Amino acid sequence: MKALQNIAISASAGSGKTYQLTNRFIYLLHLTEQPERIIALTFTRTAAGEFFHKIIAKLSEAASDPTAAARLADELDITADSARFHALLRLLIQRMHQLNLQTLDSFFFRVVSAFALELGLSGSLRLLDETAEPRVRNTVRDSIVHRPGELSDALHEFWQAFKQATYGHEARKVESIVSQFIEQLYGLYLDAPDADLWGRPNVIWPGGCPWACPQAPDWDALAGALRDSLPDEGLMKSQRNDFETAARKVQNYPVDEDLNALLRNALAIAPDILGGHATLTVRKPLELPPGTCQALADILKAVLWHHLERALHNTQGVHRILQAYHEQYDRLVRRPGRLAFADLIHLLAPDSTRSPLDATDPEARQLMDFRLDGQFDHWLFDEFQDTSRPQWAVVQNLIDEILQDASDQRSLFYVGDTKQCLYLWRNSDDRLFHEIHQSYANIVENTLAQSWRSAPAILDAVNEVFQDNNRIAQTFSEDAARRWARAWKAHSASPATRSLSGYACWLEAQREDSPTRNERILQILQQLNPVERGMSVGVLVRRNRDANEVADFLRENSTFPVHTGSAIQPARDNAAGAALLACLRQAAHPGDRLALGYLRLIDASTPGPSLADATSELRTRLLRDGHESAMRWACQRILAKLPADDTRHRDRLDTLIEKARTFEGEEQRDLDALVDYLKNSRSGDCPRGDAVIVETIHKAKGLEYDVVIMVNEDKGGGSGDRRIAPLLDKQGRTKWILEPIKKDLMEADPHLARLQAQAESQQDFGNLCTLYVGMTRARRALYMISDFSRVGKRSTVHFLRTCLGDHADADGCLWSTGDPEWHTSFQPEEQPDAPTAAPLGTPAFQPAHERLQLQRPSSGKAGRIPASRLLDLEADAAEYGTQMHDAFEQITWLDANDSEPHPLLRPCLENAAIRQRLTRPTGPCALWREKSFSYVEDDQFITGVFDRVHLHQDDAGRITHAEIIDFKTDRIHEKNTIEQAAKKHRPQLEAYAKALGKITGLESGKIKQTLIFTDISEVYSF
Repeated sequence: MKALQNIAISASAGSGKTYQLTNRFIYLLHLTEQPERIIALTFTRTAAGEFFHKIIAKLSEAASDPTAAARLADELDITADSARFHALLRLLIQRMHQLNLQTLDSFFFRVVSAFALELGLSGSLRLLDETAEPRVRNTVRDSIVHRPGELSDALHEFWQAFKQATYGHEARKVESIVSQFIEQLYGLYLDAPDADLWGRPNVIWPGGCPWACPQAPDWDALAGALRDSLPDEGLMKSQRNDFETAARKVQNYPVDEDLNALLRNALAIAPDILGGHATLTVRKPLELPPGTCQALADILKAVLWHHLERALHNTQGVHRILQAYHEQYDRLVRRPGRLAFADLIHLLAPDSTRSPLDATDPEARQLMDFRLDGQFDHWLFDEFQDTSRPQWAVVQNLIDEILQDASDQRSLFYVGDTKQCLYLWRNSDDRLFHEIHQSYANIVENTLAQSWRSAPAILDAVNEVFQDNNRIAQTFSEDAARRWARAWKAHSASPATRSLSGYACWLEAQREDSPTRNERILQILQQLNPVERGMSVGVLVRRNRDANEVADFLRENSTFPVHTGSAIQPARDNAAGAALLACLRQAAHPGDRLALGYLRLIDASTPGPSLADATSELRTRLLRDGHESAMRWACQRILAKLPADDTRHRDRLDTLIEKARTFEGEEQRDLDALVDYLKNSRSGDCPRGDAVIVETIHKAKGLEYDVVIMVNEDKGGGSGDRRIAPLLDKQGRTKWILEPIKKDLMEADPHLARLQAQAESQQDFGNLCTLYVGMTRARRALYMISDFSRVGKRSTVHFLRTCLGDHADADGCLWSTGDPEWHTSFQPEEQPDAPTAAPLGTPAFQPAHERLQLQRPSSGKAGRIPASRLLDLEADAAEYGTQMHDAFEQITWLDANDSEPHPLLRPCLENAAIRQRLTRPTGPCALWREKSFSYVEDDQFITGVFDRVHLHQDDAGRITHAEIIDFKTDRIHEKNTIEQAAKKHRPQLEAYAKALGKITGLESGKIKQTLIFTDISEVYSF
């Protein structure tokens, strides 16, 4: 086999990352013929599915077309013809169940599942999806916030922490504040749970905090000291007035937390002032007398400590909230086996503090790596720039083994584009991409900058904006400019796109006056008429609320079909889905006047049966028949109000019925949870040209549109993220954590200035990435729209001004390139044929078969149960029964057991008849213990578990007869004799015998049924 290269590909937008990945997979498949030893990891299910489908498509084309086979072989630099690709396609399909093309979270979940016991997890593990995770998070939150009864010590401590974190403003909405802390900061807590890292002065300032004040500042005294320190002579009147203004500011500081120019200038030279020698600009440079220098030093210390003390206390309080949440979450969610993606990283990362892996077994981590290293030889990573350092830490040891392997028969291949880092807030790190390449000499880095997506006009706009690194450094931070320069290479058009007509422009919009942002968008859409021409259109904004506002405006002022998000939202993007949600809300809450009013409005304006009157019956059906069946019934009534040819709403309702079936597998299945599940459900992507898509740039990442209308309204001053944030070392590890204070105060201290600079670099680089991603989604046309009011000097709007100019023409166009009439010659690409719709008039929503009724033989016991048994709150029958069954399950044959039987079994084993049934028979006999079964008969789905079955065989191994043994822990007494108890259990045993007959082919007369009553140690047989 040829020696394999380890390759890192830095691929710009549209340059073919997926193409390179699929080629690499086929290359490895050809060389090794072991697809199960290749693992390819992506970040989304859509990307994983696309990866698989493109591999199959390439192999299928090459297998059926000699020309395509020759072309693919040439691209891969291998010798292969159609027959060879046909063989590889067959191999891939035959081993499809062994493929490892998956998302990163699903791979981590597989690993956690394999080591569940070592990780202290119990039950059946389940990965929470995007709809279940918020519900679980709120349940844990409510278990703390709304714990009933008197305040326990733990709850009292929580409330103290909450007051500390909010600095006394606890009157604000509790749930929203706690939810915000959890959503934004719980991941940070998992990365750095140590309380000493959260707002501890001795960690931030190892040599002591220079700003700490032992007592609360006396602001009047500080102001008076400043006045008294001024020299009698040598100051101009204007200078003396500036000092007086500063003194008044100090006196009023706790009320008005603002500084005048003199105090801000003093902050800028704080080290000199604290050192006792400083020249301060007060109208002109002024050498400060020692007394004035000391007075200003005291003021600066008081001001900084006033803010720092609050930030330190807030940070410590937030840690205590997160710790309380973490403990409850661990108990209620994680340990029972319900896991979010962040939990997987917490459990698997080797450096994760408090991960149960090391606490349970120090060698478990090495065993895990050893098993995984033996399973995979080739690792492929997609969108590597989105990988966080904790995620990388999970697989780093495995990649080290690959890269240090001397055989050259194992490999690493990763692709990404650090210019598309949109998840810096989620701890992804663009620098990791380059650090890995630099750490290993045997990784070859390739750069792709030729676009196979965009027309030349789009690429001209991208190059014009991003190619001048000096302009980036002048607008943003030097560090952000360095990070950008490391990844940037001028873009060029591929042979496939070189001749495409296209257009790019930057347009000015007004906040109040016409044309406003929304009016500009509508004008462009009316000019293009995209739906009729078959164009795909993405209107990209920065925030969800802007997406909703734009979508509402377009719906109110045009006839264009509009979706908020490229994924179909069957309950929210159409009238039928909204009507179904209203029906469900009204069924769940009959007093919901808003839902009732909405249904009455529908009834008044449409023919067909009343939806408002149907909600009572719907509630009954939901409780009696289940969600899916009741939803079919409700959808039939909604369908009756729609035109016969309305296939779109029919499809949406059909999708919601499928979602209801999926919901049956959720742990929380009340009606409110169903409504929430359907409301947030998504299903595939909107068909090309079907609608105008309005969504955020973050959600558009990985997508492309014929037309992009990008609303760029980043006007911030670039002061950095104001949330509680960590200072990271070069390896991305947390050094300490603090809630940021005012920028000028942060810059006055060298330690805090590092946190401020880091936050600014992250924000600056993130803004550049967001702008780049938005612009590069376009294939043929890009229309950028910006509002120039109140634009900060570190915003992307100001940056575009420096790149493209700020003088608009009469039409409000600031810059353009390409052909503005490009759309007149637009021809849509041919799309695969859509599935044929059902003929009009065909009954909708009919199930494929009658609903099966679940039947468990063990639950269908005849006879009455005394009420005293149901009301006995101290009864431990269930626990006793479980223990007894577990004890019997440990016995194979009494003569084969090496260990002493469980003490619970001793009374039973004193009975000779029981011992005889647990002793190995003289002839051949197979033994089943705790074996599950299920079968369908008529409309019944019957399921159960055999406690113990003896299958007697002849010398040829054929089953001749059998005995079913079932252990019962019923209390036997004068009112419940053994005969009465046996009669009660007989239907269950007969059902078991019927199931065993279906499995083995034995006639009923050859299956013996035996009950062992443990309460009196007796045997009863049928």
